[in-house]
Amino acid sequence: MVAEEVWFERESNSYMEHAFPLDELNPIKCSGRGPDYNNPSNININDILGDYCLTLVDSLTTLAVIGNVSEFQHAVAQVIQHVNFDKDNIVQVFEVNIRVLGALISTHLLMTDPEQPFGNLTPPWYDGELLHLAHDLASRLLPAFEGSSTGIPYPR
Repeated sequence: MVAEEVWFERESNSYMEHAFPLDELNPIKCSGRGPDYNNPSNININDILGDYCLTLVDSLTTLAVIGNVSEFQHAVAQVIQHVNFDKDNIVQVFEVNIRVLGALISTHLLMTDPEQPFGNLTPPWYDGELLHLAHDLASRLLPAFEGSSTGIPYPR
């Protein structure tokens, strides 16, 4: 295992042990961090943390590229089990687009495209759930694009 893979595995394990299912690991407190529901104006936290296992979702494609198929498939199962977007959170559209929507679509494609170069990543039980999550999220983000008079999406 190369140094980057060791580092990624260590960080991934720390997130799963100390923070999951929250969005990210708070490195100072070694605990999970999600949206700041007590202070909705705390945009430093609330802009991206939407209570949808952000770190896990964001790391799916890295797990695939590294080639850790068992951990990748386990992570996909965790996302399917724990992630939903039925939350009343205001998030930064750009960040959610690139980190969550992008990860869901990319991971689905990595599992379903026979031409991708990383081997067979698809769990036998996978039935397009990540694509359904991506569609749900995209539908929720769409008003930020459609409602803008300039064509540039609203940030939140």
